[in-house]
Amino acid sequence: MALPVTVLPELTTPVYSAVLDSGVLLKLTKHTSESFPSTVCGLLLGLDADSVLQLTHAFPFPADSSASSSDDTANPRSKINLRYQADMIRLLKEVNIEVNPVGFYISSYLGGFFTQTLVDSLVSFHASNPNSIVLVHDVTKSSQGSLSLKAYRLSEQFLAANKASGGKFSSEAVVKHELTYLDILEELPLSIKNSHLATTLLQHLDSPAFAKKDDPSTLLASSTMAPNFDTLELSIDPYLEKNVEFLIDSVDDYYAEQGTFNYFQRQLSREQAKIQQWVQKTKTENALRERAGLPTVSEDDWQKQFKLPTEPSRLDNLLISAQINQYCNQIEEYGSVVSAKMFAIQNGLDINN
Repeated sequence: MALPVTVLPELTTPVYSAVLDSGVLLKLTKHTSESFPSTVCGLLLGLDADSVLQLTHAFPFPADSSASSSDDTANPRSKINLRYQADMIRLLKEVNIEVNPVGFYISSYLGGFFTQTLVDSLVSFHASNPNSIVLVHDVTKSSQGSLSLKAYRLSEQFLAANKASGGKFSSEAVVKHELTYLDILEELPLSIKNSHLATTLLQHLDSPAFAKKDDPSTLLASSTMAPNFDTLELSIDPYLEKNVEFLIDSVDDYYAEQGTFNYFQRQLSREQAKIQQWVQKTKTENALRERAGLPTVSEDDWQKQFKLPTEPSRLDNLLISAQINQYCNQIEEYGSVVSAKMFAIQNGLDINN
C-alpha cells in the first residue's frame, strides 16, 4: 500500500537586486516609446536565483481601445490582458521558453505612476510570486538624454498592513503599522546585462571599419559612439514646467482627499453625539422601568437605531503624498542639472570674452 505523499510548499528566497537582459530592455523601451503619451504595460518573465531576479523575457499587452481611462489601459490584471497573457504563455511553452511571470512593466509620464491600479496589480502578482516587481519606464525623462528605468516592489510594511486590514486602509491600520507614503514601494537595484554578441558589437561600433575607406574624415561622424554635445542644451524648461504643473495638481488632489476625510470626521462626530444622547436617554428610561418593575432596554440597541459613516480608505492619501514626493524629487534633480549647465556655459562665455 502506497503511503500518501505530502507536498511541501517551496520556500521563496527574497531577492535584493534585479538583472535585466538588454534584449528585454530594447523591447520594453520600444513598446513604451511608440505608445507615448498613452500609458501601456507588459508582462515580465524570468526567474529568481541566489537572491537575484533575472528578467529574461517580456511581451507587451495589447492596447484596449474600449478602456475608459489611462489606468484601464495600463492594468495588467484586466480581463483582456489576462486572456492575452494565457495565450502568450501557451505559445511560449510550445517553443520551449521558460514562462515564469515575475511582474510587469509600465510606462509613466513625468513620473506619475503612484496609482491604485499599480498597487492592486502588485498585490495580485505578490500572491503568486512574493518576489514580483514592477519596472517603471519614464519616457519623458528618458527623452532628456538618460534612461529612466527603475524597479520597485511592495514593502514588507505595506504588505503587513494590507493583510491585517484586508485591503481597507483605515486610519487605525495606518497608525498601527506606522505606514507612510515612503513605505508603499521600495526600490530594487537594477542592472542591465548584455549578451556576448551585443558586447562584441558595442566594442566594434567605434572601429575604423565603420568609416569610409576613401574618406577618413567620416570616421567620427559615422561612429555611433561619437561624442554628443546635445545634452548641454538648456531646452528642458518645458520638462520642469510640466513637473511644477503636475505638482500643483497633485497638491490640489491632496487637499480634496483631506476635505473628504474631514467631512467623514464631522459626520462621525455628529453620529457619535446622537448615540451618546440616545444611550443617556436609555439609561434614564431603564432606571424608571426598574422602579416600575418593567423590562429594561439594552443600551447596545443603538446599533439598530444609528449607522456610523464608512471611513474612506487612507491609501489614496498615501499614494497622492508619494506622487507629490516624486515630483519634488524630479524638480530638485533637474533643477541641479540646469544650474550646472548654466554655470558651465557661463564659464565658457567668460573665457571667450
